[in-house]
Amino acid sequence: MTALRANAAVLAKRLAPARLKCVVKANAYGHGIDIIARGLFAAGWHDFCVATINEALRLRETLGETATITAWLYGPGTDLDAAVAAGIELGVSTVDSLDRLRAAAHRTNTTARIHLKVDTGLGRNGLAPADWALALEHLQDLAAETGSAAPTPELEIVGIMSHYAVADEPERIETGQQTQMFTDAHRELTAVLDGAEGRLGDLERLEVHIANSPAALTLSPFPGTAARVGLSLYGLSPLEDQNSQDLGLVPVMRLVSQVVNLKDVPSGHGASYGLTFTAAADTRFALVPGGYGDGIARTASNKAEVSIRGTRYPVVGRIAMDQMIVEVGAGEVAIGDEVVIFGPGGPSAAEWGAWADTINYEIVTRISDRVDRVEVQTQPNDRPGL
Repeated sequence: MTALRANAAVLAKRLAPARLKCVVKANAYGHGIDIIARGLFAAGWHDFCVATINEALRLRETLGETATITAWLYGPGTDLDAAVAAGIELGVSTVDSLDRLRAAAHRTNTTARIHLKVDTGLGRNGLAPADWALALEHLQDLAAETGSAAPTPELEIVGIMSHYAVADEPERIETGQQTQMFTDAHRELTAVLDGAEGRLGDLERLEVHIANSPAALTLSPFPGTAARVGLSLYGLSPLEDQNSQDLGLVPVMRLVSQVVNLKDVPSGHGASYGLTFTAAADTRFALVPGGYGDGIARTASNKAEVSIRGTRYPVVGRIAMDQMIVEVGAGEVAIGDEVVIFGPGGPSAAEWGAWADTINYEIVTRISDRVDRVEVQTQPNDRPGL
């Protein structure tokens, strides 16, 4: 938890005067949303982002009414009433969502607080240019319909948002193109809000956010009043040419297991399913609980390493559902020894990403629910971690 709070402080300082929005989707990138969100909230960070409405409602139960929670991924059949009633701020990526949210606000006798999402080139969620124009026209009609006498608007625009596609590659021209599209959309929305004279939201308090972790670390300045930061909050680098230490961050997750069995095996002995590894000489195998059922990548078989007593040892044979085999040879290893699979004191999540032909995002996010998350408070000279 010490590392988490330190990372948040480093990022907030870099982002200032823009605000840090803490992204805790996907079970806080595998770290455990309850532990992470409570820790950040207690340290004074009260602005959170998730993807789905279910995540948002769980977070509301965890943190209470004073946290600001934003979600943006939902479909045409999603029940929006509970989210609107709970004060969840929702991204809007389709024109019809405006009417659906307005209806939900009417049914729950509250105001739907929305962030209009613009597709500036990523091609995922968000309003494409033609739909953006339609949405603005629709909002103007709603403002005229609402009139100045309405006591509480059913829709309040609290933000405009988008998402960069290649901010982790600073040389790419697409980031500048996205920035220009976002700036243009912001200007157009400003004109609509100004014309609505407060009936659609407070222009002075409008949140403007497009920057993700890569943009927050590579663009200076970046556009907007806030940045949605995920991976870097957990002390991991989204940049290929810089690691956590280069960025002044500390990995939060330390995935550990233990040696539960040791055996001497002769030259030619195989390891695990398929016998994809055979010992080149007499050696020792250590059995370590942890496999793809726990979210450890099977594709890292015969490539990954772990750390025991500060020494790296290879994972041999196929990683199984529940366990893996580590060749320790003549190393000083005993049953019960701690095994650092990744994190401080062992290989990095980025190394596991390379071994598994994926990225560090996936390595941490895929850790399954059957792995216990334990909060650890550390002193400055200790190894930080979750």
